[in-house]
Amino acid sequence: MNKFTVAIIILILGAFGALVAFSIIHPNQEPETDYSSINTGKIIEAREENGYIADHVRGNANSSVVVVEYADYQCPGCASMAPHIDSIYNKYKDEVAFVFRNFPISGHANARAASAAAEAAGKQGYYWEMYEILYSNQSSWKEKTGEARTNTLAELFAGVAKDGDVNQFRTDLSNEDILKKIDFDYALGKDYDNVTATPSVHVNGEWVDITDIKTFDEVEDAICDKIDIALGKKSASTAETKTSSASAEE
Repeated sequence: MNKFTVAIIILILGAFGALVAFSIIHPNQEPETDYSSINTGKIIEAREENGYIADHVRGNANSSVVVVEYADYQCPGCASMAPHIDSIYNKYKDEVAFVFRNFPISGHANARAASAAAEAAGKQGYYWEMYEILYSNQSSWKEKTGEARTNTLAELFAGVAKDGDVNQFRTDLSNEDILKKIDFDYALGKDYDNVTATPSVHVNGEWVDITDIKTFDEVEDAICDKIDIALGKKSASTAETKTSSASAEE
């Protein structure tokens, strides 16, 4: 995807509020590592394959309903979706476990660095604070390279981590376990959850199809419908009727 195409998509996003999803450039291939024994719809504990870094969870970690988002920190659509994910979280935080998994797309040069920044912050207990500031300040770091990028990420961390160790944060940006965790998350999404674009949301392992939805509010409704079904608050037929009615009105 060239810069001109990206610019046009961003303009469309601003004008119409439509959801932008950035497709993976590379086609699916056979998994390099066999993770077939892992239930991707559940919270994944710390293990060797993920650098002993467990899934980051907010909400009710003991819930039987797990919402997993695969996303790219440099993706404009993911940044625009973030407040809506927060809205869903605030609605269900006592009932549902919310998990974020790294899915840095190769076409986004700073996506992996941003994922590393979130994971480095997580090592000091500031994962979700860093998650939020990376998205809300995406424009401040997405075009930077080298030391300038590192300095900006460190400044963002210092701003949210009152008791954080900035020097340790800088060191952890290249921590092998963190890089392993990012690769692990990506492999789960690409090879086992069939993620082809970001953001990609799954409820108890079932993908929420948002490909034909035009606004973020409608995306939020679609995710909430899936959650309500999983919680037993709504039947699948009721949600389908709602979706069909909305389509008929267009």
